[in-house]
Amino acid sequence: MQQIGLSRSRYGRKVTTVANDGRAPRLDEPIPSFAEHVCLALVATGTGHGWAIVRELSDDGDIGRIWTLSRALTYRAIDQLTAKGLLERSEPTPRKARARIALSATGAGHAVTRTWLDTPIAHLRDVRIELLTKLALRQRAGLDPQVLLRAQRDTFNEVIDSLVISFDRRDPVDLWRRESARAVRRFLDLAIDDRPTTAAGSPNMRLSARNQLRATVAEVRHGEVMSTVRVTLPDGQEVTAAITRDAAEELAFATGDAVTVIVKSTEVMLAKD
Repeated sequence: MQQIGLSRSRYGRKVTTVANDGRAPRLDEPIPSFAEHVCLALVATGTGHGWAIVRELSDDGDIGRIWTLSRALTYRAIDQLTAKGLLERSEPTPRKARARIALSATGAGHAVTRTWLDTPIAHLRDVRIELLTKLALRQRAGLDPQVLLRAQRDTFNEVIDSLVISFDRRDPVDLWRRESARAVRRFLDLAIDDRPTTAAGSPNMRLSARNQLRATVAEVRHGEVMSTVRVTLPDGQEVTAAITRDAAEELAFATGDAVTVIVKSTEVMLAKD
């Protein structure tokens, strides 16, 4: 006799379970946790058995340097993935007593992994763990990280703008959220290589000002109306620019940012695409 019913999973979504006399329930709608997603992606990209996954997720493993998982929880994730039909186990041959049980991703497992690796994360707080883990796993899978990075920047642009522009500097929590958002934007901008170039390799946007100097922001000070941005040139010289506070906050200048100093002799400037 077969029984079909609805139950709520530990991840907050309803799934359909099918129980067959004495057999473990089967999940018709796989809902992997983050740990399960990582273990599944490792198998899908060539990690063939449980102990190898444990090593990858240890402190000195390739993924473990970003996020670690204990041995017990790793094997539990493998069991869950097998129950959900996303992983398959192959028993070792009797002649190889020390052989390990081989793992392989099913067709559904490969599809779930690809979708997960292509999907931007939802929250800024998850950049340190989830986004970095996805990027590392995309590299293992031979997938272009730039695709995910650009999609992630598009996902975060609006929320970062709201946190950077509108905040209460007297509120430590508000200030922390703003600075964290700025850090995420700088990380994405540095990681994404999307500078527009012409066939000759120079920027598409050309300015009439000839004195353009590459520099690094050393300090930003905000006044009531104006802000001063002190930058350091490659030879160690410093230049200070006074700009409106609105402009400084809109551009989200921060220490360590790479900028271009444009020195003009008149107040007339032209730009051309």
